[in-house]
Amino acid sequence: MPTSVPSLRRAWARPRRAMPAGGLGTIALGSLGLALLSLLLPTTPTYDPYAWLIWGREILHLDLDTEFGPSWKPLPVLFTTVFGLVPSAAPDLWVAVARAGAIASLALSVRVVWRLGGGLAGGLVAAACLAAATGYLRFATIGDSEGVLVALLLAAIDLHLSGRRRAALWLAFGACLLRPEAWPFAGVYALWLWRAEPSLRRTTVGMVIGGIVLWFGPELWGSGDALRAGKRAQDPNPNAIAFADFPAWEAVKRTVSMTPWPARLGVLAVVAGWLSGRWRDRRVGLVALAAVAWMLEVAIMTERGFSGNARYMIAPVALACVAGGLGWAKAFALAGRRLAPRAARAGAVATGVALVAAAALLVAPAAKLPGDWRSARDEANLMAALDRAIAAAGGPAHVRACGSVTTGPFQVTALAWKLDVHIRRIDLVPTVPGTVFRSGPMPRSIPGAPPITVGDPRWRAVAHVDPWEVLQTCRT
Repeated sequence: MPTSVPSLRRAWARPRRAMPAGGLGTIALGSLGLALLSLLLPTTPTYDPYAWLIWGREILHLDLDTEFGPSWKPLPVLFTTVFGLVPSAAPDLWVAVARAGAIASLALSVRVVWRLGGGLAGGLVAAACLAAATGYLRFATIGDSEGVLVALLLAAIDLHLSGRRRAALWLAFGACLLRPEAWPFAGVYALWLWRAEPSLRRTTVGMVIGGIVLWFGPELWGSGDALRAGKRAQDPNPNAIAFADFPAWEAVKRTVSMTPWPARLGVLAVVAGWLSGRWRDRRVGLVALAAVAWMLEVAIMTERGFSGNARYMIAPVALACVAGGLGWAKAFALAGRRLAPRAARAGAVATGVALVAAAALLVAPAAKLPGDWRSARDEANLMAALDRAIAAAGGPAHVRACGSVTTGPFQVTALAWKLDVHIRRIDLVPTVPGTVFRSGPMPRSIPGAPPITVGDPRWRAVAHVDPWEVLQTCRT
């Protein structure tokens, strides 16, 4: 007997109770376990995470100095302050957290799409798009916090859909401690909860006060300027899109280009459903609207002088992947309804065909993943070689006692961490007496800078650990 259209719909859009809230703990633990196993692969943090590690160590020593380095981010430093209790393991522990966030976000994208009526197939499309999004897995591999941000956002959506609004608000607060772009979205949610959940008003006020303290208090302590993080974010690298003729438009183009084609097509299906009036699920529309609004927020910030770094686009790209998965789910459901009168398994057949089509569309975006892996591997090898170069130069204590320390701009925070000094202690221009760590030609996958030139004859090579050369002219 042919399967009815209502039964197909029920099979496709499982009830919310099919996704128990307790599953979030399983996702968190499973993701952390996989992330810890990934530490067996070449592993290193990159520039920003090394700064967070340094600041966590300095907080433990009550000697915080944030005048130099990237913009301050409260949530990562809360972790690295704890990790600073075991300094030898701290870099790996933070990278494990960053990778766990990215792994969890893939599972959460399936879960959120399922909850919103997209079923398993729509969720798999969303997860595949997120994994293939430009730079997403690479950022997590080298310890950037974007995977954690996306995991917090998707878990907050999931908890809200479960009716667990207090927990959802706390995760939204966590996202606000990672990126200031999250503030308007969390603010809108908090205002809605102010009326819908009066019992959460004290919690909301406490979060606002806590957020102000955690964002601006450490900067006031460490640099004397509570607004330094914002000023630093408006001092981009020379190749940033902030210097384009029309930065906002470049930011929009970058966000779209980072989003895999299947997600873009799925978002168009959501928009078409709304415009045609045939599919107006408010929750799905809000996800798509949030993706667009976040993208426009980053575009406006870029127009006003912020760098427009690709990492800033990860949140809207992730939301677009979720909305795109829901759009594909709608297309699958329509195909299943057309085929339902002809075959009992028409829904499953339509789903299978659509998944094959989506997989084919993902081939091109996924082709970038080997390059991302090579980039992470090369950077890990470079940092491992830096450890050996420091040892060959006499060890951290000898290098500190020798005088100034100089290296390339992209290795400043790593060298400061390994030498146990403030970031300000690492220079970009050699001065006598001191030590210079300069690297040879970099793999194309690692950001490079012009080689450090040393013209003073007093400098002499004391070590060579490929690709690093160490020059010194110590105090006599």
